[in-house]
Amino acid sequence: MSTRLGIELEVEPAFTARAYRARNIVCGQYGSWAAEMHMLRMSVVSYFQCAESVLDHLTHGVGRLAEESRQRSPRFSINCLGVADGRNTENGTGDRGNIFLDFQQPDSNHSLTILHRDVVAMVEALPGTELPPETGAFHPKINLMEYADLPLAVMADACEFAKGVAIDVGVPSVARAWRLALLRYHSEAAGDDWSHGRWASDIRWEYLSSYVL
Repeated sequence: MSTRLGIELEVEPAFTARAYRARNIVCGQYGSWAAEMHMLRMSVVSYFQCAESVLDHLTHGVGRLAEESRQRSPRFSINCLGVADGRNTENGTGDRGNIFLDFQQPDSNHSLTILHRDVVAMVEALPGTELPPETGAFHPKINLMEYADLPLAVMADACEFAKGVAIDVGVPSVARAWRLALLRYHSEAAGDDWSHGRWASDIRWEYLSSYVL
């Protein structure tokens, strides 16, 4: 069994409920279930390795950063730029099967950007941890579809469909931060490589801790 950890941002329930509905419709329409194997979350750092011996330190660190974020800007808001897809992202072919709610934030002083920067620094400072390979700059998103093996023309249709669904179910243009969660992921299929969706057939996850933002 291959195991990884993730530090994930959950947005407010009202936004999450509508995004869940949109994700369910898009995944069902195009028969791609990888996104639905996960809780609905905005990844801060996902699929990193951590030795059990430092897990208590990691848990404490996540709680400390959540508290600092709450003191700095409680339940900070994040603009949702709508539905986008990965065909033209900086990550190249790795994102071509992905459709997502886009929260890209160019402001280096935004609370989300600061939180991500602090989380990465905290994880890097812990012995026995290893971040996943870099795939470009931090791009906050909530995935509606992942690793879809669709022809490019069909992906274009799927993105257009997802945009219509998001409008129809009323996905808001602003989300508010709600919780910062530490999760443990398990997958036999992923092996040592969690970067290309090999986990999608059998991933399981469990909460280790959750902190108010």
